[in-house]
Amino acid sequence: MLAQIFGSNARVKILKTFLSKPEQKYYTRQLARDLDLQVNSVRRELENLQAIGLLKLEEAPAAKETSTKTSASKDLETKSNKNEKKYLVVNRDFLLFNELKSLFAKANLLSCQDFIKEVSAAGDVKRMWLSGLFTGDLSSPTDLLAVGKIKKDAFLKRLHTLEADLNKEINYTMMDEDEYDYRTQINDIFLHKIRQSRHLKVIEPTEEEEAHHNL
Repeated sequence: MLAQIFGSNARVKILKTFLSKPEQKYYTRQLARDLDLQVNSVRRELENLQAIGLLKLEEAPAAKETSTKTSASKDLETKSNKNEKKYLVVNRDFLLFNELKSLFAKANLLSCQDFIKEVSAAGDVKRMWLSGLFTGDLSSPTDLLAVGKIKKDAFLKRLHTLEADLNKEINYTMMDEDEYDYRTQINDIFLHKIRQSRHLKVIEPTEEEEAHHNL
């Protein structure tokens, strides 16, 4: 869907990468390698995104100087400094930064719908919360919390498919109901951080189910 909107699968992959981790810095060749794209294609897309102001160039940290240098080595160093690597980062002051970040987070949720149905069919899932990657709130300690009697092999198989669709590694947490109840009773910091972050409860017990469980 996003490729149809933005007109380029490479552009979508690059935007996903930058917007999901806006604090991260990337080199052109690193992106091409990580996203399995041609360097020239990546360079062209990065130049376009830089031209509209979404990305900006920053100098890479300078190498530490050695204590003694010959005049020849100094000349070589001067020449290499002119070609010093630069990396690209997201310009958070870009006018549409928040809107684009939100759009890609919502697109991730759409991709997750089939995963939710398949995992629910493969086990007794009582709760599933999405946060982090799926909501754009990186303060959450996990991207996906699944609670219940879940067949781990089936869960991981479907998770890997979802990761391939999103081109992202998903940080997940699985636990049974007893562990969830215990963590809730002791006001566990892990669950507390998820609740304090922006999250979506895509599977949650009804009040009747909750009351029956607490008997």
